[in-house]
Amino acid sequence: MKQLTIFRLLTYILVPFASFFAVMDLIMLLSALANPSILFGVFLLGAFCIYVFAYLIFLIRHIDRDQPAKPSLKDWIKVNAYASLFLGFQFLITAVGIFYMGEHDLRNVVDKFLESQPNMPSNLNITLFVKMMRGAAYFLFFFAFVLLVHITIGFRLLKQYAYLYTEEVVD
Repeated sequence: MKQLTIFRLLTYILVPFASFFAVMDLIMLLSALANPSILFGVFLLGAFCIYVFAYLIFLIRHIDRDQPAKPSLKDWIKVNAYASLFLGFQFLITAVGIFYMGEHDLRNVVDKFLESQPNMPSNLNITLFVKMMRGAAYFLFFFAFVLLVHITIGFRLLKQYAYLYTEEVVD
C-alpha cells in the first residue's frame, strides 16, 4: 500500500510536467516539419506525455475503482514507459555531465555558445548563463530521478494489478 501511495504522489508530480511538455511538444512538432532532426526529441516528449496520462487513467479509473481495463492500455503504458525510460536516462546523463563539468569548462562552453549568437542582449553574460545551466541541471536531475522511480514502481504495479486487464471491457 505504501508503494501505491508513493506512486500516486509521483504521478501527481509528473502530471504538470507532462501538461507543459505536451504543449511544448506540439510547438516542436510544427518546428520538426521544417527541421526533421528534432523529430526524435518530439517523439520522446510525446511518449513521456502519453505515458503519464495513460498511467493516470489506469490509476484513477482502474486501480482506485478496481475496474477492468483494456489490454491495450497496458500496451500503451509499457511502450511509452520504455521511451520515457530512455528520456529519463538522457536527462540524468546530461545533468550529471553538467555537475561534473568544471567551472572553467562550463564557462568555455557558454562562451562558445554566446559567440555563435550575434544578436544577444548585453545583459545576458557568461555568469548568468552558467547559473542558468546549473539550475537546469538541478531541474533535469530531479525530473529524471522522479521519472525513473515512477517507471520502476509502475512496472511493479503492472504486475501486481495484472488481473485488471481483461479482453472484454466496455468503456
